[in-house]
Amino acid sequence: MMQSLIDQLDNLPTTGMITYAGEHSSVADLMNKSDNIRQQYPQLCQRTIAVRYTNLAEFITALIAFDGWCSAIYLCPPNVAIPQKELIKWPLDSGVAMTELTVKQLNSTSSDVTQTTWYMATSGTTGEPKWFSHSFSSLTANTKHSHKLQALCWALLYQPFRFAGLQVVLQALLSGADLVDVADYEPIAQVALLKQYDVTAVSATPSLWRQLLMTGQLSELILSHITLGGEIAEQSVLNKLKKLFPKAILRHIYASTEAGVGFVVSDGHAGFPAKWLGDQALSVVLNVSDKQHLLIKPSHQVCQTLAQQIDAQGYVDTLDIVQMIDDRVFFLGRATGTINVGGNKVHPEKVEQVLLQCADISQAKVYAKKSALMGELVVADVTIVDTANQQVVKKHVLKMCRNQLQRFEIPTKISIVNNIAHDPSGKLNRKQQHD
Repeated sequence: MMQSLIDQLDNLPTTGMITYAGEHSSVADLMNKSDNIRQQYPQLCQRTIAVRYTNLAEFITALIAFDGWCSAIYLCPPNVAIPQKELIKWPLDSGVAMTELTVKQLNSTSSDVTQTTWYMATSGTTGEPKWFSHSFSSLTANTKHSHKLQALCWALLYQPFRFAGLQVVLQALLSGADLVDVADYEPIAQVALLKQYDVTAVSATPSLWRQLLMTGQLSELILSHITLGGEIAEQSVLNKLKKLFPKAILRHIYASTEAGVGFVVSDGHAGFPAKWLGDQALSVVLNVSDKQHLLIKPSHQVCQTLAQQIDAQGYVDTLDIVQMIDDRVFFLGRATGTINVGGNKVHPEKVEQVLLQCADISQAKVYAKKSALMGELVVADVTIVDTANQQVVKKHVLKMCRNQLQRFEIPTKISIVNNIAHDPSGKLNRKQQHD
């Protein structure tokens, strides 16, 4: 029988502590609360639940209670429409438990449910959010267990109802580690909390890591595990983190809400080894299409929506453009996010990687500006370190761009700004376009 979250937690020698908004809850206490939910609301067994986020402790309690007990769980971000009106919303609305839930009594027990389907919404960075399903086994396929991992204290910088955030939550829970929620704080406050609670493991997007680096206080931490995901991990940010924490395990993860975790790179270099392409021994088989799109063949069963996109060889087109240079495969950007300059396609992420090679630039965002003549032009916003001279930076960056980019890829305007917007998932907000 497939093990559920509560089954695996029951098998741990010890469980960790959850810290959020100054409050502390042991996972053992949350397990007891989840058991109380099952006893208090037996009508929820084998039903479909839409979990609305209130705080981290209540969220984790719901996951423990409903996995392996309810037929499906929808992890609902704020302001995202629940796909089915008949779903039961948790926390329960006032009066629901004694009216609507008692209309349909079920004669089943929790043992009747062998596997709960988890539904997660994409971040909607480049379009409207879509729902994709996962199983508990696929969500935890890359979860690690060891005595050393049990001693860690993880920081949560992602929203836990997003795929990347859920990965951090499950890793902490299933390894018995502590977890500190700092997702809703500004970077300086985040670093202060990481120091206050002796955080040793952090997972964040490259954009969030750059924000933490900009505080100038990251070196005060003692980190042993550093993870990047959600965006292209370019070499400059990897180098900065490795220099600050030379003894830390540094990894960047390729994953998506649609397909789940793809693969992990731990050699400190951007991209991944070309020898991985076609390697059948890997948990996820990789290939590259004629369009230079990265193809993946997941080892686990994918949801029905994604299954419709699988080709005859079993590969899913990720729509991520890659380029092979020597013995390395590098990411250029999304096929759906290109800028059209007079018929030439420009990948914003590729240009950003060049801009970020400048030591005085801490953040960069490249986007399209409408042009009556060319259709679109490439422009960029950058933030720079306080000691840098704006004109010197612009001159230096343009020289770098001319050396590494084609003419149509070079930004026609580089604006130095105070900050660059991110969406709630920690990624650059690419929806917002400037005229």
